Amino acid sequence: MTETQQPDALKNLVIFIIALAIIGTIIALVWYFAVDLPTLQAALHAPAND
Repeated sequence: MTETQQPDALKNLVIFIIALAIIGTIIALVWYFAVDLPTLQAALHAPAND
C-alpha cells in the first residue's frame, strides 16, 4: 500500500514545483511590463530642455 502512495506523492510534488515555476514566471512578466519596462523607456527619452 505504501508503494502506490509514494509515486502519488512524488507526482504531486512535481506538479507543485511546476505550478510554482509557472506562477513565478507570470509574476516576473507582469512586474517587467508594469515596472521595469516603463522605467527603461522613460530613461531613454530625456527631456529636450536640459
